[in-house]
Amino acid sequence: MVNKSKPTDFARLLAKYLFEYLPEQKGLSEHTIKSYGDAMSLLLEFCETELHLKREKLEIKNITCELVEQFYLWLEQTKGNSVSTRNQRRIAINTFLKYLQYQNPGYVLLSQQIRSIPHKTDKRQTVRHLSVSAVEEILKKPDLKLRSGRRDFALLSLMYETAARVSEIADLCIGGIRFEKNGATVHLLGKGRKTREVPIIATVTDFLQNYLAEEAQRRHCQKTSPLFCNRNNDRLTRAGITYVLGKYADDARLTAPELIPEQVYPHILRHSRAMHWLEAGFDLQYIKDMLGHSDLSTTEIYARLNVEMKRKLLEQAHPVSEQAPAYPSWSDDKNLMNWLHSFQV
Repeated sequence: MVNKSKPTDFARLLAKYLFEYLPEQKGLSEHTIKSYGDAMSLLLEFCETELHLKREKLEIKNITCELVEQFYLWLEQTKGNSVSTRNQRRIAINTFLKYLQYQNPGYVLLSQQIRSIPHKTDKRQTVRHLSVSAVEEILKKPDLKLRSGRRDFALLSLMYETAARVSEIADLCIGGIRFEKNGATVHLLGKGRKTREVPIIATVTDFLQNYLAEEAQRRHCQKTSPLFCNRNNDRLTRAGITYVLGKYADDARLTAPELIPEQVYPHILRHSRAMHWLEAGFDLQYIKDMLGHSDLSTTEIYARLNVEMKRKLLEQAHPVSEQAPAYPSWSDDKNLMNWLHSFQV
């Protein structure tokens, strides 16, 4: 008779976390659950290879703040994870720890200790975005005499106007747009199945109405029908949207090379709209809601970037004389230096 070992508390809770809590209670997407599962799998791999703790014997009591700190370091140094990826793994670990403390109040201290490990700042992190002129140049390129050009203009205009993620635009159905007297609102399904309503201006609304009227003559346009389709009337995929944007960005680069960078991808439109909202004086909390961020700290990166851009512009505009007098060094002041030395023991 085979003697099967009893599952540890870690194994039982991890299974409930991945197969019950995340999909049923949190309602997270399969993609997000897979990402969280990958992070936990890496933690188990680290415990086995580095600490010689077999995963089938790992218990909650083995998980310490020091162990998790070593795990994060291992991710970067051994696995070659970027700071951004490391921080994503940290979110998954912290979410599991929050789940633990709800399952057993005895884990509250452990959860607080490990979750206090700070988010690592990536000094190389930046937010690439396009200027208003660059966006306008790209939007000039679709040929509005063609059906495909009208679709592409509607697609790119809506993606920029709503600052939507490419997946949100790809998943958007006709029923996701609610037309009103002074414009329209778009119902977007974002990360973690969180929904948000984003208003769009009247000019984009008018174009969308005309676009849908034309589409209704060529395909079935129910509320559940995709808003944007390919030539076969199948839903336009994320790869298809990326191709459309790249094609017009390449065209725009030929006529305005100083405006269009070498790499233009869907998320750059999202960053661009956020920056343009900020430059227009929109409140950061409003921008957070429009972007669907769960935490204001995520949105603050745009504010920091905007301040840095203004600082550089001020430095460029500041009149500096070629023979500006140098500031005197305090260390060259002999009296001051002698006075400071007098305090040394």
